[in-house]
Amino acid sequence: MRASGPSVSTQPATWPGGRSTSLRVRLLALGLAVLAISLGLVGLALDAAFARSAETELRKQMETWVYLVLAATEISDAGAITVSDDLGDPRLSQPGSGVYVHVHGADDEWNSPSSLGRDLPEPASADAGEQSFEKLSGEPAYLVYRYGVGWELPNGSLLPFTVSVLADEALLGPQISAFRGGLWRSLGAVGLILALAQFCFLWLALRPLREIAGDVAEIESGVRERLDGRYPRELEPLTRNLDRLMEIEKANQARYRSALDSLAHSLKTPLAVIQAGLAKSQGGEVPAMQDAVDDMQHLIAGRLQRAAASARRTHAAPVAIRPIAERLVTSLRKVYSQHLRTLDVSIEPELTFRGEPRDLMEMLGNLLDNACKYGDGAVRLSAWRDSGALSLRVENDGGSIPADRARQLVERGARGDERERIEGHGLGLTIVNELVTAYGGELVIDESDLGGAAITARFSER
Repeated sequence: MRASGPSVSTQPATWPGGRSTSLRVRLLALGLAVLAISLGLVGLALDAAFARSAETELRKQMETWVYLVLAATEISDAGAITVSDDLGDPRLSQPGSGVYVHVHGADDEWNSPSSLGRDLPEPASADAGEQSFEKLSGEPAYLVYRYGVGWELPNGSLLPFTVSVLADEALLGPQISAFRGGLWRSLGAVGLILALAQFCFLWLALRPLREIAGDVAEIESGVRERLDGRYPRELEPLTRNLDRLMEIEKANQARYRSALDSLAHSLKTPLAVIQAGLAKSQGGEVPAMQDAVDDMQHLIAGRLQRAAASARRTHAAPVAIRPIAERLVTSLRKVYSQHLRTLDVSIEPELTFRGEPRDLMEMLGNLLDNACKYGDGAVRLSAWRDSGALSLRVENDGGSIPADRARQLVERGARGDERERIEGHGLGLTIVNELVTAYGGELVIDESDLGGAAITARFSER
């Protein structure tokens, strides 16, 4: 145990698993996406419907302008078209108003005063009694309403002419823009209200799941023994099955421990009788028989420890580490009073271990006992929690452990020092490793700054 070596872990490193997105985030994101798409489609549909409605209203207004122009129109006997200046709507007389009227027949035509200086599209003709409404593309774009008229002259003949009303499409712009602004503001406010309502609904709907998660966490920490809260009917099968599993686990633990205690008690007396008989015997086969008895004791101890490790409680109450450590240190200081110079303890009072108290005592006891045996008088015990992981570290000044020996030391019967002056069977570190493994941890052997070996038991957050 005097050569130095790199750190050696008795178990392979494990990769941390990724955390999935919470159910609440998933439902909220899905609900918000559906809400945004739904409100967007509703907004587009309302916008298109309003645009069609605005065009319909404009068409009705254009029909009114046609009737106003017809009311102000006079046809001479020769077929000349004359329109009075009083048209009844100032937009028809105001240049550049956006509303333009064109009356044209076979030989004559008339343009409203509003079309002065405007380069309007060439109007098309319509048959008598025919009406049409269309949109002319271009810059600017016009909405055109045509109405065909057949005027009867004094000689009985009909004079056909067409009244065309051209409206700049920009006339609809302010109306549509105002509607769109109000529409999207309203939909945005409605969307915000619905999103908040959805968040509240999800919070209330998932509250029982949060309560169950909290209760399970209390079971893991040992605060409660079962799920005895009031849960919704849909979750009762889940809570009932969890309680049943925990009851089965407790029953199995009690049965395992009872069987182990019975087995240990049953084997202790026969082995003691055999060993006492061997001490009185003088035959040449006594050493071999004594070795066989020792092997049986080691084997029984190992099997019992392994079976006990398999019966550990899944959810144990937290155990304060410092009181147990101080009790062990007090005993070891008496046992190794002539050998120890220092035995320091560095453990916060609130630090806890989730497991059985006797398992913690056995791990710390074996590690401290080995450190005192194989050290040169200086031993240090420290414990801390980092990112939820608990570390128990025991160090001495007796020399570091070489890398090729680190794995051998956790094997049953292997000893760190084969000198006869140090008593032991080589089971201490093996028992510690089995206990650490049973709790899902790992044992790491490396070098201490005291000049000797350091053994660290690390328990990941469960």
